[in-house]
Amino acid sequence: MSTLFEEKQKFNQWWLWVILLSFPIISVGPFDDNEINLYYVLIGLAIPFLFYLFELRLKVNEDGLHYQFFPFHLKFHTIKMDEIENFKAMEYSPLKEYGGWGIRYGFKGKAYNVSGNKGVKVFLKNGNNIMFGTQKYKELEKTLRKVRK
Repeated sequence: MSTLFEEKQKFNQWWLWVILLSFPIISVGPFDDNEINLYYVLIGLAIPFLFYLFELRLKVNEDGLHYQFFPFHLKFHTIKMDEIENFKAMEYSPLKEYGGWGIRYGFKGKAYNVSGNKGVKVFLKNGNNIMFGTQKYKELEKTLRKVRK
């Protein structure tokens, strides 16, 4: 199957990286007797590295919508087109509606997002819905409509 839409997103908010990159600096001091605790240093280096690895991957082909939030999902999950009731490209507030970024569970359903306030909300026939944050929200909606026909 040929891929009709593809997007890879990473956490790219400048303020997040300021916070994350401060962890290694904070982890080296101050300690009693000028000791540096190796565990704090390793954790301070590991946290930014983990955030660097996080990536939301979205694909659409004739089979449906495929998504992966690496490293939490080691393979793509698929929502088949016949499982989708509807979908809508929209602006939303990740913080207010879902409690932040990442894989989120809120009163409005589940969300996968890493940055921005635009996405496509997918309404499933089983009554659940999933918001996929995307910088290409209009293109994703257009591709889903094309595949649905």
